[in-house]
Amino acid sequence: MVLGIKSRGQPRAKVKWPVHIQTTRGSIYGVTTNVSTSGAYISCQEPSEVEGKLRVTIEVPHRRSLNIVARVVWHTVTTPNDSTSGFGIGVKFAHISAKDRQLLKSLLVKHLERN
Repeated sequence: MVLGIKSRGQPRAKVKWPVHIQTTRGSIYGVTTNVSTSGAYISCQEPSEVEGKLRVTIEVPHRRSLNIVARVVWHTVTTPNDSTSGFGIGVKFAHISAKDRQLLKSLLVKHLERN
């Protein structure tokens, strides 16, 4: 499924990949809700009042991890779902290696073609 093409300029795929975010305050664990080659929305159970640049590791199924430096664009408290509330972080990728960007692009193309 493609989301937000007009507002973001890049197709976004609905994928749920585990994420580890390293901040100056410690680690946050979450899962992607949607991803493009230029950014992602990450859901987590811990408060996500983070700002600035973060080190983000995305665990792609059956592949190596993607190591990305991302900039927080926004964060929010999500509405309760299945009796749990959570937090969301919108990030823009500030630095991603050419190799990781190519892998991400190929995975997203395959995912979008299937859906």
